[in-house]
Amino acid sequence: MAGFAEALAGLHQLHLSLFDVNEQLTRGPRQIAARDRKVKEARQQVEDLKAELKQCRSSADRKSLDLKTKEAKVNDLKAKLNVASTNREFDIIRGQIEADEVAKSVLEDEYFEFLEAADRLQVEIADAEQRVVQVEADRAEFEKKFVEVAEGLKQQAEELAASIQEGEKFLKGDDAVRYRRLVESMGAECMAAVNGGVCAGCFVSLTTQGTVLVNSGNVTFCHTCGRLLYQGQR
Repeated sequence: MAGFAEALAGLHQLHLSLFDVNEQLTRGPRQIAARDRKVKEARQQVEDLKAELKQCRSSADRKSLDLKTKEAKVNDLKAKLNVASTNREFDIIRGQIEADEVAKSVLEDEYFEFLEAADRLQVEIADAEQRVVQVEADRAEFEKKFVEVAEGLKQQAEELAASIQEGEKFLKGDDAVRYRRLVESMGAECMAAVNGGVCAGCFVSLTTQGTVLVNSGNVTFCHTCGRLLYQGQR
């Protein structure tokens, strides 16, 4: 009986090992794809910052043009102020100059704000470009390592599949058909140990007859979850 239980336990372990190897094989491409997304996001951030810098410089240029226009107007008004013929005309021109000087001061502040923003964006772009280099290097290094181990994992998977095929030969007839259906639907979870009369797959207690059948070395399926059972800890 012990030999039968050990054979089933070994078969289950083979299924679990094959699942782990296949999971590593499928996880690798998923992780590479995740790194591809990071690379794309990092590159997009650089493009977004460059677009923002272009817009900032364009705004600074417009402010500079407005500022030059305002300065020219103020200079023109100052020239007119010098030749004002009446006190009223003098006061009107002086009022216009004062208003334009205030507007010019606001334009200067806005202009320098855009220049400061442009300087900040240039630093951010440099940092973002360095981030692209880092994530690209990480992606390339991960893919290189995965390719190096993938062939070995594929070979392990083939060997495990062959061992499983050999290890399940004792199952015959309807038992074999039922087992194969479980493998197709549940994968490595197709089997479960019975510990203390409880199925380790669904944690439901077996009937007395079911426990006797498992302990006697009979092919037994859990009446609750359907898993193929084998004797574990009593």
